[in-house]
Amino acid sequence: MEPKFAEIILENRPSWFWRALKQLGVDYVDGVLPRWFRDWRQVEEEKPWDYEPLMRYKQMLEENGLRLVAIEDNPPMDGVRLGIRELKEEELDAVARLIENMGKLGIKIWIYNWMAGILWSRTRTHIQGRGGMYVTGFSIDDIKNAPEPAILKRVGKVTHEDLWRNLKDFLEYIIPIAEQYDVKLAIHPDDPPIPDYRGIPRIMNSVEAFEKLMALVKSEHNGITFCMGNFTLMTDDIANAIRKLKDRIYFVHFRDVQGDKYNFVETLIGEGKTDLVKAARALLEIDHEWYLRVDHTPTLENDVEFVPGYSYLGRIYSIGYIKGLFTVAIKQRNN
Repeated sequence: MEPKFAEIILENRPSWFWRALKQLGVDYVDGVLPRWFRDWRQVEEEKPWDYEPLMRYKQMLEENGLRLVAIEDNPPMDGVRLGIRELKEEELDAVARLIENMGKLGIKIWIYNWMAGILWSRTRTHIQGRGGMYVTGFSIDDIKNAPEPAILKRVGKVTHEDLWRNLKDFLEYIIPIAEQYDVKLAIHPDDPPIPDYRGIPRIMNSVEAFEKLMALVKSEHNGITFCMGNFTLMTDDIANAIRKLKDRIYFVHFRDVQGDKYNFVETLIGEGKTDLVKAARALLEIDHEWYLRVDHTPTLENDVEFVPGYSYLGRIYSIGYIKGLFTVAIKQRNN
């Protein structure tokens, strides 16, 4: 099945960016939880995962011609991930409310992760690239002297087995709710996909781990976000990884890197280590509805970014490249 192209909207971007997305054929949004205040008093009336904030965010997007199909964000979850008893119940309730409200609003996919303590990380954000651009990167040596995250002082020693057990418990709790409201979960890989990060174990860092995830709770609502930048650091055969996991791939981050999982830089699309043609062909074998967006991109000269990897011009260039790639792959498949 052909992908449906989405873009992540981090904030109310300028009108020309909305128009550019529509001109490129991007009709869908992979959104974040709204965190703005209603007015200058900055009173938090409801949480970002409650119904009305999500409804206002969805309507803002629709008024600009885009449909919200996924939320790539989550309430606090470290109590759930790490098994902190005094936090777990409240966090599970927040996730359940998010899933229920997404279902009521027709938002189909929730993209979450199992990175405890520290989320996705880059140790360098302004590596000079060609033509005046700069890119982000990660080096394990940069954090060799970094202290353990403060949350470990609260929970003590955590093992990989602990994280797997807590993930299974979480899925057994939340999947029935996701089934009830028809929201598909799509877990994101660890980023970077290394065995541990500053003393906290990581478990979603291999193709085999995702196969294990699929078996933890056997439901079509227990799915995967296939972030190519991470998977290409896990395996040299990205097409084979896609084919192994394709039945549960609901969202794709299409990006590329150079290096290995311990030392890498993100690249302009088409200049990394992944065979993008083979990847596109394998992705077209997915036979259910799925969505794709460009992920982190280099910041081009004179571009504007609000978060490293999320600039304007780099994203527009990458979207155009990916659209062209899939247009050719689809024609080749059909001939």
